[in-house]
Amino acid sequence: MKNALLAKIRSLPETSGVYIFKNKKNEIIYIGKAIKLKRRVQSYFRESSWRDEKTKKIAEEASDLEFIVVPTEREALLLEANLIHKHKPRYNILLKESRFYPYIYISNDEFPYVELRRDRKKPGTYFGPYTSARLVRTMLELLERIFKIRSCSQELSRIKKACFLYHLRMCSAPCIGKISMEEYQKNLSGFIEFLEGNTLKVRNSLEKRMYKLAENLQFEQAKEIRDVLDSMDRLYSRQAVDVPQDLSVDVVAQSSGIVTLLEIRGGMLLGKLVYEFPDGTIFDFISQFYFAEQKRLPKNLLVLALNRNEISQISSYFEYVGKPRNEFEARLMKIALENIEQELKVRIGAIDSLKQTKNLLGLKKVPRLIEGIDISHTQGLMTVASVVVFNSGKPEKSKYRRYRIRELEIPNDFEALATVIKRRYSKHPLPDLLLIDGGVPQLRAVSEALSKLKLDTDLIGIAKEEEEIVFPDERGKLKLPLDHPVQRLLLSIRDEAHRFAVNYHRYIRERRYLGSELDKIPGIGPKRKKQLLQHFGSVTKIKKASEKELMQIIKNRRVVFEILQWAKENGG
Repeated sequence: MKNALLAKIRSLPETSGVYIFKNKKNEIIYIGKAIKLKRRVQSYFRESSWRDEKTKKIAEEASDLEFIVVPTEREALLLEANLIHKHKPRYNILLKESRFYPYIYISNDEFPYVELRRDRKKPGTYFGPYTSARLVRTMLELLERIFKIRSCSQELSRIKKACFLYHLRMCSAPCIGKISMEEYQKNLSGFIEFLEGNTLKVRNSLEKRMYKLAENLQFEQAKEIRDVLDSMDRLYSRQAVDVPQDLSVDVVAQSSGIVTLLEIRGGMLLGKLVYEFPDGTIFDFISQFYFAEQKRLPKNLLVLALNRNEISQISSYFEYVGKPRNEFEARLMKIALENIEQELKVRIGAIDSLKQTKNLLGLKKVPRLIEGIDISHTQGLMTVASVVVFNSGKPEKSKYRRYRIRELEIPNDFEALATVIKRRYSKHPLPDLLLIDGGVPQLRAVSEALSKLKLDTDLIGIAKEEEEIVFPDERGKLKLPLDHPVQRLLLSIRDEAHRFAVNYHRYIRERRYLGSELDKIPGIGPKRKKQLLQHFGSVTKIKKASEKELMQIIKNRRVVFEILQWAKENGG
């Protein structure tokens, strides 16, 4: 341990606070909290206290230390959460989600707009994450009908005419002054109340308004509200779990390095989230999920295995936090634990498949990291390559990459493969197994390209016609039944690489021809062409766009009609 760091540790007080480890580059690598700062920090530098690889790495890399003393454990918890959210240190436990879950986003504008997002990059308010995008879209459409919050992100000062959503009574048209800011904020408060779980309050308010309208003989408006109430009932009736409509709770369970979270708002099961959390306690998860990630808190939190001290630190943020209090809550906890069991079965199955893959294919090691490569082009033109990444049998879409290859005079998959191998693996580490969509000639091209880089890894291909596994050496071919777990795994990677390559090639091709296609539409000039391309990305998607989607971009009913007519005539 360096003398300067040792001196700082010796000077630490035995009080509660937050400690910050930095590396040689003065980068923050870890932030933690402690009841007794000195004792906690010293434990990092005793090998007997290393409970995991992460703790060991922190101790090895730490070269400097900062600390902040706070009067209470609760303040230490909040400070730690805020600092983690701000700095995002490398060794603070990252929540690895099994997919990119969607959020409902409310902007910070004067008249906020609402949209579905899969990231939290924009400043604003977020609800979620939710596991079912379809459920959330249905719910958003329902809430638009109730509260008429705008869904367009356009700058209101530039809009001269209300879009068709106003005429469908799904937007209050703040763009043309049809609603005051005070009334809009009141509607937004109701929108937020619904998302926070106060659905009964919203429903009762709607029913009162419906009866009042009926008494005043305003039957058309009353019918409109009745239809909204019917939609609410249908939304609840889809659930497999029957939950009281006044219940808003998160149910958190942990086992074998996995955490599941059931999110219930206003009696609706909005999400079953699954996280990998191998190195921390359930209290660590709660600290990071709700405080470091700055999520909106539920009214109640059901969780096992929290001690009294941990509960006391967070109890003031919830109406209730602790173990299930009744039979129904115990049933919810059981569902959360059953979800962990199911996830473990899937993962054990994936590990078994990878072990079988090693043995059947004669690989050097278990292929936990597999990358699949495919080439796509049109007679040698607009050639692209895809690289998909599978970790422990599961796709890691954030690591997918796509490459544009220089134009080839004639179709030449071998040259294209050699090019992408050089571009990728001269910069990126090799996977345990490289899977090519192709036969022995393609494998030889890849093998030669790797040799030029003085690299070596296990390499296989899948021949298209017979779905045979082929090798670049004397092992010949291997044909497995289509339902064999190894064959299913390899085909899923091959098909994913193919899908990713074809989609990118189609995107490039359609961008090239987009101008000439859209020039046929009356009212579409360079500016509108650019808007359509940026929003939809391809001719195919423009042809499939609904009137509602087009109106959000074009804002001109006549031009939208022309686009719809063009799409109809051209196979949309």
